[in-house]
Amino acid sequence: MGKKIITCASFGGTGSSAITDLLKEFNKTVSLGSYEFSIAHEIDGISDLEHFLVNDNHRLKVDEAIFRFKKLLKIVSKQYSEFISNFDEISEKYLDGLIEISWEGYWHRHMNRYSSMSRFLLFSLPAKVQRNIYKYFLKKSGYEYIPYYKRSTMYYSNPDNFYELTKEYFNDILNNLKDESSKKAEYIVMDQLVPPTNTDRYLNYFEDIKIICVDRDPRDLYTLNKKYWKEGWIPSEDVNVFIQWFKSLRKNVESNDSDFVLRIKFEDLIYNYDEAINTIYKFTSLNSEEHKDKFKYFNPEISIKNTQVWKKHSDLENDIKLIEDQLMEFCYKFS
Repeated sequence: MGKKIITCASFGGTGSSAITDLLKEFNKTVSLGSYEFSIAHEIDGISDLEHFLVNDNHRLKVDEAIFRFKKLLKIVSKQYSEFISNFDEISEKYLDGLIEISWEGYWHRHMNRYSSMSRFLLFSLPAKVQRNIYKYFLKKSGYEYIPYYKRSTMYYSNPDNFYELTKEYFNDILNNLKDESSKKAEYIVMDQLVPPTNTDRYLNYFEDIKIICVDRDPRDLYTLNKKYWKEGWIPSEDVNVFIQWFKSLRKNVESNDSDFVLRIKFEDLIYNYDEAINTIYKFTSLNSEEHKDKFKYFNPEISIKNTQVWKKHSDLENDIKLIEDQLMEFCYKFS
């Protein structure tokens, strides 16, 4: 049986760190902080692997999906290894379980893994030479001539146990955390293990997980990014684009979440703290007696400065009115 996981999810800049900070205050939890363990929902991550191995299972797409997942593991290895002992070995074990067949082979997408110069030298030029040799010097066989292309390891898998192996993978990760206190903790708190949408899909990857999804007032998100953060992945240059983006992101939020998902407003953690914390107690099965360091890491009196920020910027008045008009259902009702 794996450890119990509590993870927070957000739409980007919407306050999930408040939950990771809050959950540091309990004596039964270990929080790994704000580092985002997003391998499940990264591009080429486990969700994409599930699609190509389980849902689609095209013979060549499977090969490319496994190749890309292996490449992703190399990219995240250094950072993940700061928190997880033997991360590379654990990941290799996971892949060994998933991959049913491997061989040295070739298909045309292999060329895309190389630069244009390498493609010419390793594929195009040898193929042209071989065709000319065949055309002018070799006896014709009567069959279509196929040049011999550079070989790479190819993979195929049609696993019946994808979800079991994935749960085991995450259990192995949790059992190899470098934080010694995690070995005695009942709950491990990790940031962004799953996205805030399509949560039912991701629940299949873990034995015991609770997901807390945090959202915040679009007026603050717009103002904070336009005036302070200036993150490129939040489109705050044009308020109309921001409104469309904000609304579209939330279009696929499940109307009926499972019992393993809690959705909460960042503002409720500040303006309605007692009710919000009791909701979190009930959802996680933590309680007030275990809340030993209350307000040590998350203090509503401090975090309140990150709310109603738009009121400090009169130059955004017209933009804010437009947001209120088109995104009213997402605007927090401050008393």
